[in-house]
Amino acid sequence: MKFFILVLTLYFIRTLRNLLYQIFLWQLKEYRLDRMLAHLRTPLGRKLIISPLSAIKRILFFIFLILFAYTLVFGHDLISGIFFHKIGGLLLIFSFFVLPILIYIFEGLLNIFEIITRGWRIPRWTLKSVFIFLISVTIILLLSSLTEFWRGIDYTNLIITSLLIDNLLALIVLSSVIILNIPAYVLKQVFIFLARKKILKMNNLITIGITGSYGKTSTKEFLAAILSEKFKVAKTPEFTNTDIGIAKYILKELTSGHNIFIVEMGAYKKGEIKTICDMVKPKFGVITGINEQHLELFGSIENTKRAKFELIESLPKDGVAIFNGNNIHCLEMAKWIRRRILKTVIYNTDSNVKNIEIFRDHIAFNLISESKSYKFRTSLLGVQSIENLLSAVYVAKDLGMIMGEIQKATSYIVSPLKTMQFKGMENGATLIDDTFNANPDGVLAAVDYMKIFKGKKILVLTPLIELGEEAEKIHERLGEKTAKTCDLILLTNLNYNESFIDGAKKISAEEKVQIVNTSLGVKLVRENFDKDGVIIFEGKEAGRILHQLTNSLPAQAGY
Repeated sequence: MKFFILVLTLYFIRTLRNLLYQIFLWQLKEYRLDRMLAHLRTPLGRKLIISPLSAIKRILFFIFLILFAYTLVFGHDLISGIFFHKIGGLLLIFSFFVLPILIYIFEGLLNIFEIITRGWRIPRWTLKSVFIFLISVTIILLLSSLTEFWRGIDYTNLIITSLLIDNLLALIVLSSVIILNIPAYVLKQVFIFLARKKILKMNNLITIGITGSYGKTSTKEFLAAILSEKFKVAKTPEFTNTDIGIAKYILKELTSGHNIFIVEMGAYKKGEIKTICDMVKPKFGVITGINEQHLELFGSIENTKRAKFELIESLPKDGVAIFNGNNIHCLEMAKWIRRRILKTVIYNTDSNVKNIEIFRDHIAFNLISESKSYKFRTSLLGVQSIENLLSAVYVAKDLGMIMGEIQKATSYIVSPLKTMQFKGMENGATLIDDTFNANPDGVLAAVDYMKIFKGKKILVLTPLIELGEEAEKIHERLGEKTAKTCDLILLTNLNYNESFIDGAKKISAEEKVQIVNTSLGVKLVRENFDKDGVIIFEGKEAGRILHQLTNSLPAQAGY
């Protein structure tokens, strides 16, 4: 009996862990089926479906189904017949009793070790995640009750129930997400409708929309800092860029006292930015840049451009469209403006910026405007920040701010949270947090910033997601580019690691690339701290390594 209770306890632990992880994964993918399917197409995602243990349990489960189907159809208990056969009985006992029990004991112990050493990945407890958890548990209990009602409580039934719940757990969570998404969708439409009505009543409010594949949050934060010198500014908080998130902010935070509303707009398919624009009515539209980010969901760069261009199409006749002239796709989109009479601004670091100086703790440059040169200095890190800063400058100018006001405001700007943000020093090495949302251009820009350091250069990188058919090529290119600069590259999971390593080998035969979990990543970074060196952390999983490092380091002064 004690052994039986032990097995049940371990089964409960591993089932609870898997349930929480799957809800965490859905939350990470914003409860969107398209994003979840994109994840399951990655090498790491496929392992959730085709791991050896999962395959064994799936085979056993389907054999059980066949045996019970035979019993129901022909009225003959085939399991009992096999059980009393000498060889068949041994195979049955091992296959359907011993093997599942061994697997569940192994998984349960592994999950206990996991929670002790690095913790489980669990969802952030919101109203939605709590309801999904409760609905999933309810479905699991109903399934257990049905099998008990059919077969009665015995060892055979417990094995059947355990295999049933285990194999159907992903479908149970999916069903819970679908069930909850129905009222959530209705509620979302109500919020959007109310937010639109509120915006329409605010006649003196100027809304600025910002979208693109990258740089949205930085541009929003820079622009808000500059415009706050002269206007009462509201902005979507942190990384909020979905229709429902924006609608909730409007209803809760936006007031008649605000002059300016800056809205970051995200999308994974065509039509989503249009929905946001119909709600907030932007007068300014900023396109920060287009690349392969979320290509898996858009299907093509052309679809990405069309989706982002919905912001420009929504502008009124007296609106202003602003494009990043350093990005070839933005330049192509700017040509589409010719179909409409609309003021267009194209900024470009080659023609608008001179004398760029990159330092460890700041950047300085001269901005050329109307044949005059203005000196700018800001504590932002990396030359890529200038692109996002330029768009903010040109919006501010169009809203009537003079260059002196803009220069002053720019000197106070700091890096947004988890975006090329200084996080401390250890043994002379600088730690940089760029974990918010890794994308191809962002990774290369971060590596370019590393070049000003003389010591060892370490990149901790979470392989990129949702890049579609270009994923292998992009990771190979990243491997090649990063190997030119970095002394050590730590990949935080197995996604596209072969392509990345192939690219790195074009530059160096040395073992520069290693695949690590959180604990190994922390260990290797600590072993490679170097005076005058730099470690940059890219992507969410890299953020866990940084979190453990910074929590264990003493408080440090800045540069």
